[in-house]
Amino acid sequence: MKNTYIVRLYFKNAIHIGASKPGIGIEGTEGKIIHSDTLWAALCNNWAVAEHALDIPFKEFLDSFINGNPLFRISSAFPMTNSGSRFWLPRPLSVPFDFSELNRKGKRNKIRYGKDIKKESLISLDHFKDWLLFDEKRNLVTKIVRGEKASNITDEIRPHNTLNRSSCESQIYHSGTTYFDAEGRTGMYFLLKTECENVKDTVEKVLNVIKETSGIGGNRGIGLGSIANIEVKDVREIQNLWDFIVNPLQLNNEEKDVHLAHCLLSLWHPNTIAPLYEGGKDDIANSLSYELILRKGWTGSLSVGRQVKRKTVHMFGEGSIFSDEPKGQLADLTPDEEMTPQWKGYHNIYRYGYAFAVPIKIHLNDYKIK
Repeated sequence: MKNTYIVRLYFKNAIHIGASKPGIGIEGTEGKIIHSDTLWAALCNNWAVAEHALDIPFKEFLDSFINGNPLFRISSAFPMTNSGSRFWLPRPLSVPFDFSELNRKGKRNKIRYGKDIKKESLISLDHFKDWLLFDEKRNLVTKIVRGEKASNITDEIRPHNTLNRSSCESQIYHSGTTYFDAEGRTGMYFLLKTECENVKDTVEKVLNVIKETSGIGGNRGIGLGSIANIEVKDVREIQNLWDFIVNPLQLNNEEKDVHLAHCLLSLWHPNTIAPLYEGGKDDIANSLSYELILRKGWTGSLSVGRQVKRKTVHMFGEGSIFSDEPKGQLADLTPDEEMTPQWKGYHNIYRYGYAFAVPIKIHLNDYKIK
């Protein structure tokens, strides 16, 4: 039986998670989300460095993901407020019941609230659960537009100064920073799913290594990304907040026009080639509503002093909707030897692309399916 844990991360100050969208002289931030591949990369790097103090060797850890039988799956990290008791999740990209053709007021609601709801990238856990249910009695869209926002976490663009190593000339650039309300104990959380208790314990040890030695995200040299505290708890111990994780949604006999789909809580890199394992092959033709996220950057290895640009890839983003359950795989983004010969002889570079998805109810006729 797979157990799911909620991992709370409280930061000392602020974090910088580089945005994938390009800008001249401006390095933005990813808008209050730490993508699952960034989290996994931090775990992977520090697992390799600290493996002598861990119960699970690094090779066993990495091979499990390469071979399609991962030791664990993780979601992306999302904001939490109110002393870690108020959780926020990505707005599903499915058509809510308020806009559905099953709702006689659907067209009118969409005209009135369509633009406003698109502005809400994050919604509260309560609203997220209501969205999954696709229930006409919820009056959900109005509650989201007029309701509480994740206001205790703010994004700002800060100016920085850099010196040219040859000429010593200074140059101004701007970088995005996400701030947390320390007094309100705001932070980030992610979900961890695994079958083995020792895997959870080992992940917690690696997170503590990150806490003591480095941090998460960019600009760590100026103090960003430093973790103040980590809490790991089984979701079953937190009242009934995460019942849709413990007991996934199922259809009942009365829901004839409703279908069960799947909503991403992580990034997803589909396995579209002949599979090497029992997990099977992904079919991206089953995509109903989705966003593609550009993933690019540097190799970022703690075991190699030289850092170069890794290959670029697009992944399906959080909130994307699929008719079949997505599986995923690692993305091998090792720099090409011909294009980047300075990386020749070093280890491969992987990014996490396994899906963490939950069932969601939809009406198929709300989507343009060929």
